[in-house]
Amino acid sequence: MRASRRRRTADGAGSRSPLVLLGPRGGGLTLRDVVRELEAEGALSPGARIAAVTAGWRDREANEGLVDPRLADRVVDLELYRRSDRIAEADAELARAHRASRDRLRALRRAYNLRLHGLIEAHRRLADLRGDETVLAEERDEAFEAIRRLDARHLDRVIEIRSAFERRMAPGERDAVRSQRREVDARLEGAEAILLEGGHVSNLLSRLRLFGGRELLGSRTVIARSAGAMVLTERIVLFHDRPPWGEGNPEVFDAGFGLAAGIVALPHASARLALDDRTRSARLAARFAPASCVLLDPGRRLERAGDDWSGGDGVERLDLAGRRVLFRAAA
Repeated sequence: MRASRRRRTADGAGSRSPLVLLGPRGGGLTLRDVVRELEAEGALSPGARIAAVTAGWRDREANEGLVDPRLADRVVDLELYRRSDRIAEADAELARAHRASRDRLRALRRAYNLRLHGLIEAHRRLADLRGDETVLAEERDEAFEAIRRLDARHLDRVIEIRSAFERRMAPGERDAVRSQRREVDARLEGAEAILLEGGHVSNLLSRLRLFGGRELLGSRTVIARSAGAMVLTERIVLFHDRPPWGEGNPEVFDAGFGLAAGIVALPHASARLALDDRTRSARLAARFAPASCVLLDPGRRLERAGDDWSGGDGVERLDLAGRRVLFRAAA
């Protein structure tokens, strides 16, 4: 079925390049498996060059083993993390402005999480409160909408702070950035696909933005693993219900690049979410509806061909009742 959709896209019925979202490594699905299937479906030429972004791994960037070694002869790492360090060394003014913007975002995140904790606790307690349901139902709805309003406002504030930095500093017009972008463009020459590996989502996101974001990805096929999948969504959500320091709440982190519209990517979902707690899971799904909260566990993949999404190998999402259900494009 995927092959026929791919051919229709190639014939012009679909206007967008193929996009594959992967869970973390493991689960019996390798990068070579994915590449071979894309070649069989016509999304990649046999033996096509692949550009890799491993900036989420910081100093481990481009290390042997980060990308499937069986593809090593056809993969070129763009080294965006190392290049961002070179930019910071060459342009101290830009580096200072970036640190100041980052500090503002950290302060905003602390305030948001403090407020978010209070709102979610109020919603939780209202769910347990017993009394006249004609009164309490409306109060619970209002408490929930307060959470959604805070999420939306926080995302607006994040975008506002980041946009102010970009307007003031215009990174793409600075010599140090232009020089590194030219080198990246040279490495991209002839690459039919871009692989976005996982790691630290903030590091990956900021380096991709510095080097052009969606413009960098162009019209190529994109394969995105774990945190790489997260940065392609419209809204990046960080989550861990049972972190080492106690109970956690899913939080809106930043806007992604929007290629994976309608998806909230949740890598390692089964390990990080208390999926047996239907109330928590239902609240998570409803907070970000109508987008689908997709459980990207190891070995899971979600693919877009043209305008259609398909979930392979039993990939699941959360429904509004907090249940794990098979992903469907129309969800």
